[in-house]
Amino acid sequence: MLYEDFNQKIKFELKEELKIKNILAVPKPNAGFVNMGIGKFITNNQENKDKIIEEGIYVISKITGQKPKLITAKKSVSGFKLRKGMPVALLVTLRKKRLFDFIERLITYYLPRSRDFKGIQQNNLDINGNLNLGFKDISIFPESISDKIKHHFGLQVTLVSSSKNKEANIILWQKLGFPIKI
Repeated sequence: MLYEDFNQKIKFELKEELKIKNILAVPKPNAGFVNMGIGKFITNNQENKDKIIEEGIYVISKITGQKPKLITAKKSVSGFKLRKGMPVALLVTLRKKRLFDFIERLITYYLPRSRDFKGIQQNNLDINGNLNLGFKDISIFPESISDKIKHHFGLQVTLVSSSKNKEANIILWQKLGFPIKI
């Protein structure tokens, strides 16, 4: 398992490679945010709003193993046919062991199944080296294959590290197994 590998092996390799004196200062994955936008489906089908929300909750809880939080609109935007209080997204925050389990599945199952995947580009990393991945369709996730799912949701995954140094974070993601192109 990735969680045990990180605590027993990868952490010490990072300490040596980055020349860090204290083991507690070694960068590690802090949180993972999995976001699914459902706003466009709800604005198009107001009468089936509850079914769409239920379907989205089912999908994201199958993928992450955790029930999502429903995010509502904070203000109305007429250009998007959005009203205040309307459901917009579903959000899951993963930490500790669940985060490592999700990262392991992401590396071994999900990324190789995505179409024309040739590695993670540099523009998927922000200023601090946090990793941002977007999936247009959830069909690459084996858990999402079901007769219950009628909509093609998109998914945004953000992985946040404890370090604010971009180079250290790139080394961390590579040690964890992400195929980052440099």
